[in-house]
Amino acid sequence: MNNKFRRALIKLFTKTSNVERSSYIWNTAQSLIFATQSAIVLIVITRTNGLEDAGLFSIAYAVASLMYYIGEYGVRKYQVSDVNEEMSYTDYHSHRILCCGIMTIVSIGYVLYGIMWQGYTRNKAYVILLTCLLKVVESFQEVYFGRFQQVGRLDVASKTNLFRTVIAMAGCMISLVITHNLAISMTVWVVLALVTFLISSVLVSPEFGTIEFKFNWDKIKRLYVDCLPLFLGYFLLLYVGNAPKYAIDACMSSVDQACYNFIFMPVFAVGLFANFIFNPILVKLSYHWDSRKFKPFKRIVVRQVFVIIGITLFAMLVAATIGCPVLGWLYNADLSSYKIDLVILMVGGGMLAMVNFLTVVVTVMREQKFLMMGYVAAAVAALLSANKAVGTFGIRGATVLYTVLMTITTVFFAAVFTYFLKSAEREI
Repeated sequence: MNNKFRRALIKLFTKTSNVERSSYIWNTAQSLIFATQSAIVLIVITRTNGLEDAGLFSIAYAVASLMYYIGEYGVRKYQVSDVNEEMSYTDYHSHRILCCGIMTIVSIGYVLYGIMWQGYTRNKAYVILLTCLLKVVESFQEVYFGRFQQVGRLDVASKTNLFRTVIAMAGCMISLVITHNLAISMTVWVVLALVTFLISSVLVSPEFGTIEFKFNWDKIKRLYVDCLPLFLGYFLLLYVGNAPKYAIDACMSSVDQACYNFIFMPVFAVGLFANFIFNPILVKLSYHWDSRKFKPFKRIVVRQVFVIIGITLFAMLVAATIGCPVLGWLYNADLSSYKIDLVILMVGGGMLAMVNFLTVVVTVMREQKFLMMGYVAAAVAALLSANKAVGTFGIRGATVLYTVLMTITTVFFAAVFTYFLKSAEREI
């Protein structure tokens, strides 16, 4: 790459006059786009290719999102909260190479299983595999995102992530409009995601630490052990969240799958807006806990809980009034019969935001292993009840099941957080 062009790109991603303000602005922008990218692409697919391809993309994205956590392994929040740098940048990078390799192998295995045992067509298998490969790129970028945020440059992390997401997603949508071919368009998305990742995160990375391509197996083993509860937790939580989609795939049609995903998309809006405030304070939360400053630590946690509650109530109001008409217009579908289901899902979205927040807080406290019982219980309940609920009650069964599971998980996590906070306070 031309040195002048390289320097210009580095300056583009790193230059700022106010790091804190820039971090809030760019984190808000990238969170908005990243959390809604599947919803935006789904709108284009529905209008260019119809409900069948919309349903195919929905289940492909659900599978790929599950695979994503094999590659990410729950490490980014752990990495960001490692304020004393007990693990080096190289250790995190080496660990991520291994995780993404395993993720790729498992994704290929899943697709082969689908072809041999689930009756997947060649096109369906190809789209699912491509979506998984897209998530491999996203997962690998997370180790760079974590490093930039760890050293206080959330603005750089957000800019590079936004750059990759916007360009790659735009390429996919343009391809859809021109070709009306989902497989070709997903190929474009993957290629552009890889290229933009290389000329953003990888290019800027040397400014914030040196990566050596070596494997410290003791450190890598420690990362696998320490983050195992986080990995299993996020993986199981995503399985719980997607269990209704898998049940719809098994019991209903692709059109039903598409309609459920249309009303499910706003669920992420609650977590999205909660993250606007939470992401920039993660490092500060970690410092307060490590310094045993419990009053400011509790103040931040309580404030965030009220933010999530407020956003959830607002989302419920919007869902009950203009939610279905707006979504129906966006996706060119009649969703008027799903008004109650949409409101129920907004409650579930609030619980999901609460679960994610409490998971991160307990991780900062380094007591994440105690969350596992809640994750396992919710996953077992989803496994045993999803097909029955959807098979008997259809979409309503899916929405109620999702919300009940998220609520139970939230209550359990809140109990874990309260117990260890009180224990730490007693030790002083």
